[in-house]
Amino acid sequence: MGKGIGEYGTKYQLQHRRQRKGQGTCAARQRAVPIACYAEDLSSYSVAWHWHEEFEYVLCTKGPLHVDVKKTRLTLQTGQGVFINSGVLHAVEQAPEGTALLHSGVFHPRLVGGMDTIFWQKLIRPMTQPDAPPFFLLDALVPWQKQVLDCLHESWKAVSDEPFDYENRVRYYLSLALRLLSTQCVGGRTKVSQQEQIASERMKQMLRFVEEHYAEELTVQLIAGSVALSESACLRSFRQMLGITPIQYVKQYRVEKAADLLRSTRLKTGEIGAECGFTDGSYFIKIFREIKHCTPKEYRM
Repeated sequence: MGKGIGEYGTKYQLQHRRQRKGQGTCAARQRAVPIACYAEDLSSYSVAWHWHEEFEYVLCTKGPLHVDVKKTRLTLQTGQGVFINSGVLHAVEQAPEGTALLHSGVFHPRLVGGMDTIFWQKLIRPMTQPDAPPFFLLDALVPWQKQVLDCLHESWKAVSDEPFDYENRVRYYLSLALRLLSTQCVGGRTKVSQQEQIASERMKQMLRFVEEHYAEELTVQLIAGSVALSESACLRSFRQMLGITPIQYVKQYRVEKAADLLRSTRLKTGEIGAECGFTDGSYFIKIFREIKHCTPKEYRM
């Protein structure tokens, strides 16, 4: 399974404890339901590029906000949403204008039904075929998309409120949403070449390498070497798929990890910088200011 990035707002988190980049921690409530739901304010952080085998939905409760999925940037307005398919690279950040709020949910396909069930065959399998769309943009002005949005909102609310028998409610609403979405997969609308699949898997491996070694010295050569690529091919892959260089991604990842420590610990700024891979305190403050538009000290206040 691909790792998430950092700690991502665990206000309503059930069993499936994940980490996503740059969000502070809250008390998590454990249940036997493989779903995690979040209420997020994006004003102080972003969710960097990552992937996971679970499905994910993002509901924009106050826009605009940006969701990058593979090579596509979506700008969600209030009331819109996006459903992101399994294993797809994506990132989330606030748009420059205003404060963005969202509700999101991350759930494993087995919540709807295991691989030996009719639910998997009819609802999950069409979504996980190589030619299935990587995402579905959802707008309430389109009738079937409004139905999906309503189901996702109801599922999120059930997890949040935990009424009696909420587990079955969640499964019901997600099953209905997947039924509507899976009908859009008929006919193989998205053609993915073998070369694109290989490039995507290589990118996931390189991101995983950064996640595992961000506190150490990292260079383009080391990142490229993790998947046996040349430096030029590594640079090209990052630019084509994420729109940034490998070192820019490393900086962003380190800063978000540092931001998480600033919120969740009382470690000194220099200690946090060193723990996140910044060997020079002044350089840490400089890069943190470039990305967060404030110093680590100001961020912590």
